[in-house]
Amino acid sequence: MCLPLFFGKRDWDKPYRKDPEGRYGHVYCPNCRNFSVGPVCRREFVTLCMVPLIPLYWGQQLRCGVCNWRQDFKNTEQLEKVLVEQTRLRGGGI
Repeated sequence: MCLPLFFGKRDWDKPYRKDPEGRYGHVYCPNCRNFSVGPVCRREFVTLCMVPLIPLYWGQQLRCGVCNWRQDFKNTEQLEKVLVEQTRLRGGGI
């Protein structure tokens, strides 16, 4: 009897839990030049028959909703620094 096994990789993104007001929701994307980048919590797994088995990545990223550009960040302080730079980019000053 032959039983095929299907291996793959699955990604899950969910909204950044420390951003309930949506403060970081419209950051500039250096790839597509839109203001559509926002923070997400990302998880990537190796799957067997669509069941997640081995985690490949577990962390936080900035993600563009238009072109799917991504960049890792470690903590809220890094995210605040990005927000300050974005304010300068838009011409708002500090």
